[in-house]
Amino acid sequence: MQVQWDNLAEIPEQVRTAIEERVGRLVAQHDDILQVRIAGRASRHHRHGGSEVHILARAKGHEITASRAGSDLSRALHDAVDAFAHELRKLRSHRVERRPPEHAAGPPLLGLVDRVLREQGYGFALVDDGTTVYFHRNAVGGGLSFDELQVGQRIALNVEPGDEGPQATVVLPAGPDAPSP
Repeated sequence: MQVQWDNLAEIPEQVRTAIEERVGRLVAQHDDILQVRIAGRASRHHRHGGSEVHILARAKGHEITASRAGSDLSRALHDAVDAFAHELRKLRSHRVERRPPEHAAGPPLLGLVDRVLREQGYGFALVDDGTTVYFHRNAVGGGLSFDELQVGQRIALNVEPGDEGPQATVVLPAGPDAPSP
């Protein structure tokens, strides 16, 4: 996971490194976080301070945001990271409450690996109905390794609508009794 910094050049490198490490530890508990962006700007809210920091994390199917203002950019940054940690805890507790029962059926769709862009960390699958579906390396599980996926390999996947089309939330090996395409 890479952190993208915008308009925060005045933050010292050691502070950035410490923030990236903290964000990395927070995100490590959420394997569906795809991207984190931290942006700073002068605040228009004179009562809240002169600087504002926004953190945006893209996850499978949704976004997580946290914003804080402070008297200086460094204070706003630390407060925004604390707020981001709180939002991630809320997301985790919400997921625990909505976890499907253990006996729930596995992924309903079958397909083939169509393309794997290893350096970018994502790929595409061709579902049996002919739809092309995006998947991120973090969606791959069940004994499959993203780095070892082969074009034409049979897979099972859960699909949901994404920002730019269908995306797989889970990619697993197809069962031994899975029909051929």
